[in-house]
Amino acid sequence: MPTLLKRLPLSWAIGLSLFSGRSRSRVSVATIVSVVSIGVGVAVLTAVLAVTGGFEEAFRERILGVYPHMVVLARGERFEEYRDVADRLARLPGVAGTNPSTYDEMMVSSDTGSAGAIVKGVDIEGVDRVSSLTALTTRKSLAGLAYRDGEPLRAVLGCELARRLEVGPGDRVTLTTPVRGLGDGPGPIGMAPMQRAFVVEDCFESGFWEYDSRLVVMDLASAQAFLDRGPAVRWIELRLDDMFDTERMRRSALVALSPYGVADLARDSVRVREIAGRAIESALPDGATDVVSLIRAVRPLRRALDYADFGMSVPRYRVIDWKEMNRNLFGALGTQKAVLALFFLIIVLVAAFNIVGTQLIVARERVREVSTLVALGASRRQLARVFVAHGFALGLAGVAAGLAAGYGIVSAIRGLDFRLDPRVYLITELPASLHWDDALTIAAVSAAVVLVSCVLSSWRATRLNPVDGLRKVA
Repeated sequence: MPTLLKRLPLSWAIGLSLFSGRSRSRVSVATIVSVVSIGVGVAVLTAVLAVTGGFEEAFRERILGVYPHMVVLARGERFEEYRDVADRLARLPGVAGTNPSTYDEMMVSSDTGSAGAIVKGVDIEGVDRVSSLTALTTRKSLAGLAYRDGEPLRAVLGCELARRLEVGPGDRVTLTTPVRGLGDGPGPIGMAPMQRAFVVEDCFESGFWEYDSRLVVMDLASAQAFLDRGPAVRWIELRLDDMFDTERMRRSALVALSPYGVADLARDSVRVREIAGRAIESALPDGATDVVSLIRAVRPLRRALDYADFGMSVPRYRVIDWKEMNRNLFGALGTQKAVLALFFLIIVLVAAFNIVGTQLIVARERVREVSTLVALGASRRQLARVFVAHGFALGLAGVAAGLAAGYGIVSAIRGLDFRLDPRVYLITELPASLHWDDALTIAAVSAAVVLVSCVLSSWRATRLNPVDGLRKVA
């Protein structure tokens, strides 16, 4: 320790020497209390952020195990050209795979009960390109769902939904849709409820209650035959190479599906000329060309161009990413994480300001040494640096101990396998995920709080009267 102190700057060397108490042979009680209090605050903050981050990561993993990163829909029309659209999207850099799908809310029933369900029709040959649905099934295969004309239609249910309906592989369930489609059938403008029996092929377990208790999956051809909508789908699902690069991929998809070519530019150029001509003609009815008249014509010309719709036609397709589809869920998680982090940061703040009291105690215990430094010509600024070095080193020790303890708590949470009620928390076990960026953020914010408290405490500690210390020396 003495060798280390010799290599440090003077303020740090003197500051670190203040860790010992009056006996000089052990660390003071006040120092231990300060380090422990900061460590506890940092450990609790670390554990809380790990749990909230774990929930967000668990939800994202389970949701994107069944659903894609992005979907492309046709606006207000039957989406029948989906194969051509899917081919164009699959060629985009950054797109890992595409697959068409239907998506409808229905009622599913068995001999023992009924429940609301979301029925999803997928192309089973391409479903693995956009989701992990196959790996989530009990048999690890969706081949049995393939549509065969003249044979019973088959479906895969969420395992929780299957348990609620008390059905298993080989049993039959009935799906009822309130709207069959637009055709010549009975009901208003051809709409009529329709029901059909399906054979349960298997069940899947995603770990996300909302899907396991409501989702029914079938082959795309089976869904199209059941719904009687012809060769149409709800949307095209996309999986991206980078799930967080949704904004750029959204723009790329829209450009690929609704390109702005030379013909569009020529059309809009003609329209600009026509609109500008009409605006100038109405603003200058007499054909005046003086400067004042031309200036007056600028405003109506600008207004006419602002309200023109050239280059701003409504795109044929709409793109929705996973963040937008689950905005409420992830928005609530983000708000909860921020509020909890702020709340438990207060604990670190209170613990950091204990340094003020600690350094006042240290200053009174070392008043003779402080007075001696003043007598040798040390300024109050130099004394303040000594106490800042002492307090900051003390705080960093607490932060390091807190991060270590927090990591231990997170590891314990992972090992405990603490079960949750999925009907309340949507997942079955308490998650905890600590990332390096979160740990570094906690360390940086805690160190900043400690530094502020050190500056305040050093100012208070240097207010002591050095004459009292010199009397003790004498």
